Amino acid sequence: MDTPITIGISACLLGKNTRYDGGNRQEPLLVETLRQSVTLMPLCPEAECGLGIPREPMRLEGDPENPRLMTTVSRRDLTGPMRNWCLHRLDTLPDKGVSGLILKARSPSCGKRVVVQGAGENAYSPGLFARLVMERFPSLPIADEEELRDPARLADFLARLPWGG
Repeated sequence: MDTPITIGISACLLGKNTRYDGGNRQEPLLVETLRQSVTLMPLCPEAECGLGIPREPMRLEGDPENPRLMTTVSRRDLTGPMRNWCLHRLDTLPDKGVSGLILKARSPSCGKRVVVQGAGENAYSPGLFARLVMERFPSLPIADEEELRDPARLADFLARLPWGG
């Protein structure tokens, strides 16, 4: 269904096999509920910036205010390539009419609240893509699939979209 409201959504939540392990984290109830009223636009920062599928697992490390995106085995620092892709992708969101985002919880690129390794107990940061989106578009409604499993939070997210709910 094409609607005037477009929501960017992590591709793995749509059932696309874009995760590091080649799998997905499909959320069929959420997706079917949303498809009744909005157009869903898949995105995957990790796959779209060329990291491949499958790929080595990654995590955030270091300073929670400026974490590094590091692979867990080979110890490659992917912060630069991911940041460059994110900045380019953010330039396209207004042209695509994106009115909100639903991102994969706890992902080092998409998560709104991700554990940062090596920063002490209870150190969290948004994923690299999530952080840059929140900085550039502070009023854009953003949620993760775990939040939206709660009907009240889903209703609140939808109410913050341009149509007013």
